[in-house]
Amino acid sequence: MARSNSYIFAGGGTGGHLYPAVALAQRLVELRPECAVQFVGTARGIERRVLPELGFPLSLIAVRGVDRSLTLRNLLVPFTLSWSLLQCCALLLKYRPNAVIGTGGYVSGPMLFVASLLRIPTLIQEQNSVPGATTRLLARLVRRIHISFAESRRYFKKQRNLHLSGNPVRQFDLSKSRDEACAQFGLTGDHPVCLVFGGSQGAQAINAALLNCLDELMGATSLQIIWSAGQHDLEGVKELSARYADRISVAAFISDMASAYAAADFCLTRAGALTLAELTLVGLPSIIVPYPYAAGNHQETNARALERQHACVLIRQSELPDKLLAELLTLASDDEKRQRLAEAARASSFPNATDEIVQSIFEIER
Repeated sequence: MARSNSYIFAGGGTGGHLYPAVALAQRLVELRPECAVQFVGTARGIERRVLPELGFPLSLIAVRGVDRSLTLRNLLVPFTLSWSLLQCCALLLKYRPNAVIGTGGYVSGPMLFVASLLRIPTLIQEQNSVPGATTRLLARLVRRIHISFAESRRYFKKQRNLHLSGNPVRQFDLSKSRDEACAQFGLTGDHPVCLVFGGSQGAQAINAALLNCLDELMGATSLQIIWSAGQHDLEGVKELSARYADRISVAAFISDMASAYAAADFCLTRAGALTLAELTLVGLPSIIVPYPYAAGNHQETNARALERQHACVLIRQSELPDKLLAELLTLASDDEKRQRLAEAARASSFPNATDEIVQSIFEIER
């Protein structure tokens, strides 16, 4: 198939699958301004909202996952999958890409499969320590798989096409001073700051545990908090923390994470692969509470990989709220421990992940 100096990115559904593709696409366009980039996604994924804002074109296919419960909708899966394969074939014949890059989610499976059949170069970027089903199913067909954790190697029989490169993350402008960043959230640079977030929807278990020990924590320390509570818990968190309004900044979602990272001395968060990649890149000490219901318990596996390198404090959700207060008190007052965690986090990062994977894309298309 003759190529047309274009690239297709297939991945989405959640930010964890979409944003690595966005980081790669943006870097690819920087290096090759003349090329065209096309995303493929579904109507139900986050990509339908995010990509138009970023200026990337999006084509939709009909694929959907299998419901874990028995539903009549599952009977339609073979038909939607067949239709999706035809849609992918049509898109590949239309755009004739140099390469197809999959970053996970239901959409990446059909596109990578058809591209492999058409002998179009293919690459998978896997974010988590426990590879997703799509990655494992297509491992033998694609040209290269870029993994983000060394622990992922044991899931693949074929090792020759594996590359450990880390997760590509968005670029952060960290030039803002700590005082400026704190002021943006109505806080002062004179006291330690804890950044609390649990993804775009917040983390109810973390919110509840922190509220449970908030009075004791705030009474024993001069700690300030930047708190991304999620839309569901926003009003409750605001109401129950109102007495500390001069020390706590509460929002449903933080869009300017660069400023939040610049202001924070440490953070309390989940163990999503991109979250951990960002924390290690900026060298932010962290208390990690993995989401226990993630597929294959991959969040705990992600966090354990960092814990083994002494790059985070890990608390299982079942251990909340008992252990949380003690760890928060320690990190709020122990500058040396924060420094050790920060250094270990930076040593665990993959600062060149985006460039390494983009160069790999260029190599497979030759």
